[in-house]
Amino acid sequence: MRLRVCALALLACSCPRDEAPPIEVKVDPGLVLPRMARDRDPTSRPAATDPADAMTLHFIDIGQGDATLLEFPCGAALIDTGGEKNDLFDGEAALYAYLDAFFARRTDLNRTLDLLLVTHPHIDHNRGAVGVLERYTVKNVVDNGADAPHSHNDGTEDPGATQQMKVHAWLREHPDKGVNYLAVGAGDVPEGGLTGPILDPIAGCARAPTDPKLTALWGTVTHNLETYGDNPNNHSVVVRVDYGESSALFTGDLELIGLSRLADRYEKQPELLDVDIYQVGHHGSKNATIHYQMAMMSPRVAVISMGPYERNIPWTARKYGHPHIVALEHLVHPDYGVRGRRAPKPVMVGFRGAFQDKVTEIFQRRTIDRAVYGTGWDGTVVIAAHANGWLDVKTLGR
Repeated sequence: MRLRVCALALLACSCPRDEAPPIEVKVDPGLVLPRMARDRDPTSRPAATDPADAMTLHFIDIGQGDATLLEFPCGAALIDTGGEKNDLFDGEAALYAYLDAFFARRTDLNRTLDLLLVTHPHIDHNRGAVGVLERYTVKNVVDNGADAPHSHNDGTEDPGATQQMKVHAWLREHPDKGVNYLAVGAGDVPEGGLTGPILDPIAGCARAPTDPKLTALWGTVTHNLETYGDNPNNHSVVVRVDYGESSALFTGDLELIGLSRLADRYEKQPELLDVDIYQVGHHGSKNATIHYQMAMMSPRVAVISMGPYERNIPWTARKYGHPHIVALEHLVHPDYGVRGRRAPKPVMVGFRGAFQDKVTEIFQRRTIDRAVYGTGWDGTVVIAAHANGWLDVKTLGR
């Protein structure tokens, strides 16, 4: 279904509502927000909009996990290769099928990814990383540098840590492939963000003159760990992507302490966090989206990468309670929430997960009319972000 960007121009859509009630948000009149960016977004499609001069973000439906393909006129990058994998769904196979179809359409790219960026070593973000290296030509790899086993709180081995170690081993064992590698640490990121030929390998070309810009804003933390902790989520590589006047932010699974440090780091440069498109942190978890972050980003569109409510087995979005009502309340908040609109859509929203507490999950049906999309609701979400700042959103359905 094609969603016209009247939604993104903050115009209310005259669509019939489902019986599901809207998300109710309590407004705190005493809430102090950071300085918000001035809205300079186009409110109608500019006459000179060139469909060829755009980056297309493919938030791929790989179940509970993250995998986002960045398609540029002159190249391609992949952020995360996660995906749910169980008896009902194989997210890794879904990722490869999507990439195969993409390269069949973009034959000019010769099955080549200019960049593979893995935000952090959890299996729902890196399950397919080695497979991507083996199936396609990859020029550059970026991750947070972690290269040691990690255990869950119950003492069991973290398969994501093992998978990242396998990626590093693959790179060492295949020097003939000429893959460049960069580990991003938070301490290595300068005031204006970290960039360079490995992290930002794609330029303009004859197809389109716009030069995409990829900038890392956060990575592995090595100082004050006694207060910061070793949760891999909080050591996620955070990356900002710019294409002309369009921009997007990927925070991986960064949780509240990481978001707080990130906001402190860029308090004097809030424009580095001001973006149009926000990939919602940690699959819509309650501990990965917060009011001051939303105000600094002032996003027009948000996309949650998560699995569907209907898959009622362990290690799924349903058992985690994703997406959680707390995150959605921030996303739709009237003072600082997502600014764009979508056709009202009834969705299942988590109020309690069952994974940690071994209790029954609680979900309720709600209607979303802000421009908040979810792969578990909408299937793969495709956003064409034009160089002039105009956005088109398409959902491929489930």
